[in-house]
Amino acid sequence: MSQRTLEDSSFRQREPKCHLYGLPGCPRNFSPVCGTDGIIYPNECVLCHSNR
Repeated sequence: MSQRTLEDSSFRQREPKCHLYGLPGCPRNFSPVCGTDGIIYPNECVLCHSNR
């Protein structure tokens, strides 16, 4: 699943860097990303863990 971020009023689609999130937990930072499933995740780590 990829993510989209809002940048300069346009969407930019890219693959998430899930290899960075090997630990079972995620940080609590709020940096929302939209998955291709239409769900907005609080950050990239949460998106990656939801795909496992």
